[in-house]
Amino acid sequence: MADIYLREGSTIYQARLRVGDDTVRKSTGLKCPKAAQAEADRLEQELNAALILDGDITLIKATELLFAHPRRRPYSKNTKRHYTTSLTNVVEVLGDIALRVLDEAKVKTYIKEKLKTGKTVQLRRDLAFLSLLLTFAKRRLDCGVTYNAVKEVDKGDIPDATRREVYLQRHHYEKLLAACTNQEQRLFVTLAVWTGMRHQEIMKLEWSEINPKLTAIQLDGERVKNSSPRRIPLRQEVRDTLAHTPKDQRKGYVFIGEEEGKPQYSFAKRWLGIRKRAGMPKLHIHDLRHTFASWLLQSGVADKTTQDLMGHKTDSMTRRYSHNSLKSLKKAIDQMEADTL
Repeated sequence: MADIYLREGSTIYQARLRVGDDTVRKSTGLKCPKAAQAEADRLEQELNAALILDGDITLIKATELLFAHPRRRPYSKNTKRHYTTSLTNVVEVLGDIALRVLDEAKVKTYIKEKLKTGKTVQLRRDLAFLSLLLTFAKRRLDCGVTYNAVKEVDKGDIPDATRREVYLQRHHYEKLLAACTNQEQRLFVTLAVWTGMRHQEIMKLEWSEINPKLTAIQLDGERVKNSSPRRIPLRQEVRDTLAHTPKDQRKGYVFIGEEEGKPQYSFAKRWLGIRKRAGMPKLHIHDLRHTFASWLLQSGVADKTTQDLMGHKTDSMTRRYSHNSLKSLKKAIDQMEADTL
């Protein structure tokens, strides 16, 4: 994305354009900042396009080739969607440049621009995507990429996302159930708390993914966030709630949408009512998944087991959900006293 600015005493916006490895300054000839920004971006893209040589592969083309390249396990729809979002973000700032010219300076420029938005989680995802794309280009594409510029840039200054420390106590969970006005709402809350499934994983849950005895859910990697299939055993509380649906109706999606053969899109509107009636207006849907992980770890379940149940690829993500309950803290204090007497 080009920069625009006003010279002292002038009402005409100037543009600072990133063209290849150089910075070019041009007048937009416009007084309106919105129109001037659009013109500056157009000029920058036009000048960069002129630098693309025969044999160069741009960011967009490289992504198409990445998706088309045969893999033992193809990218899921969710993964492609996340990568496409990152691609859009990068092209918006850097333009559809040739991978050959994507160096440390451009990566730093991208980091600087995106830090202004405060969306550090998305920034890290974008950089991970860029790194994957460069590694793929270096190994599989003959396009002049000889190294991974993202790996050469120090990313230590990118702040971590603010951690949300919210998880339910048992009495909070009971209040949420009491605030549900029908069986479908109770089913959603029960599944979220006792399986740790994500919002959209629950919305798209099919009866075929639940075994006939209602003892486990099997999620295929094709439709989950990290492409990691997982099996989730169901406790009696969940089984009893699922059993309210008659056996002859256990087909298709668990949460049936208005359009035939489609699931419900979102639980968000109903969630607003539930949390308001329960007196917990700031509780997020994702806090129910957070609760599942926290209760597992507080119960002494091993980190690796919790990681598998949550569908996390790394143990560092699972540790973000680790919180000690007051009961476990008291037990630790009592143990300390016993050991020191």
